Amino acid sequence: MKKMKWALLLSLALLMLAGGAVAQENIIEGDINKAAGDLEILRGTTVNGNVTVNMGEVVILGKVNGNVSSNMGQVTVHGEVNGDVEANMGQVLITGSVSGDVVARMGEVIVEGAVGGNVKASLGALRVRGTVGGNVESGLGELRIPGEVLGNVNSRGKKVIITGTVRGDVTLTRGIVELGPESVVGGRVYVAEGMVKAAKGARAGSIEVAEELNEAEIDRLFRQEGYRFRGLDDFKEFGDMLGTILERFGRAFGNIRVWPRVVWRISPWIPQFSWPGHVARGLLNMVVLFALAALTFSLFPRQVLSAGEAVFARPGAVIGWGLLAMVLAIPLMILLAITLIGIPLIFVELLGLAIAAILGYTGLSWLLGEKIVGAASAGPINPLAAIAVGALIIGALSLVPVIGSLFSLLVFVLAVGAALATRFGTLNPPPAENPPAST
Repeated sequence: MKKMKWALLLSLALLMLAGGAVAQENIIEGDINKAAGDLEILRGTTVNGNVTVNMGEVVILGKVNGNVSSNMGQVTVHGEVNGDVEANMGQVLITGSVSGDVVARMGEVIVEGAVGGNVKASLGALRVRGTVGGNVESGLGELRIPGEVLGNVNSRGKKVIITGTVRGDVTLTRGIVELGPESVVGGRVYVAEGMVKAAKGARAGSIEVAEELNEAEIDRLFRQEGYRFRGLDDFKEFGDMLGTILERFGRAFGNIRVWPRVVWRISPWIPQFSWPGHVARGLLNMVVLFALAALTFSLFPRQVLSAGEAVFARPGAVIGWGLLAMVLAIPLMILLAITLIGIPLIFVELLGLAIAAILGYTGLSWLLGEKIVGAASAGPINPLAAIAVGALIIGALSLVPVIGSLFSLLVFVLAVGAALATRFGTLNPPPAENPPAST
């Protein structure tokens, strides 16, 4: 009897636990769209729809039967996503499973779990410690594969390090491919410009280098020449990437009213101003400027570094050229507008100022970010990370009332001056003189 009694009590306890677990399951039918802020899909929660978050982190602990996308925020998948994962300007971390593709624009991708589709990182490092069922494509960041890739690997970055397994081919536009002692490449390892370092014990179907370069020559290529366009398809790729980012943010902030009607009705003489709208507009400007800066650095790294270094190396010339451009810009437009022949030159002048401003802005962002990140890190600094930090600081200071407008004007003067003082980055700043040695 006692045994039967304990068996009944145990059965009731198990039924109660099972009923509690069933009761804790939460099913959400439809899409989830969040304009700003973090979002977490808890364990035991199933979303039968897409999940979209703008300016916030997404953490998936449960299950999403749809796509997951984030704009300017990190995406972390510890659970299960039966769809694609997309991040614009944010890191992607997969420790669970994703049945579709994983795409990151301007952000790092780390795969520690399983991805059934393809993995692509446009401007950021890529790590595959888990398993990728499709192809892996890396843009300008470093690619490391200690895990397994069942498809092909294609990279346009500087370095591809394989210590795991790649079933297909490995193709690198230019740079270095390193094969670890236990690495396995089932197909061909092809490098258009660069070199292949194969450790003892590494296995590959074949190794081919079209143009052999040493490490010094590769460093010189990446520092001085930047990215080489292969054709119009590359312009389309960069344009699509920026267009997608701007479209997502435009959709996110499209319903935000910068000037509420209530303020105008109550006090029509008070300037129409809304702090949330001002911040939203400033954040959107920050995103656009960072996207342009990242693209500018990817295309013209040497020119950007030259313009940035000129701010410290030649501050007088930078400020002088910037003030001169600001003072003469409007009178020159008026003078050109007087003559009908000079009207088309106004657009040339505006285009020149815009190019100078974005080139100098990129150099300033890189310089500021490198000083801050470099003070906190003893290792090598990712230039895109430094530009992101610099753009964030400049954007945050520009949001301060009154002072922000003056600061933005100063940034414009320094940016244009840095570009003009270095002839759009074609002149390297003179090296700083070494201080005399102390006796």
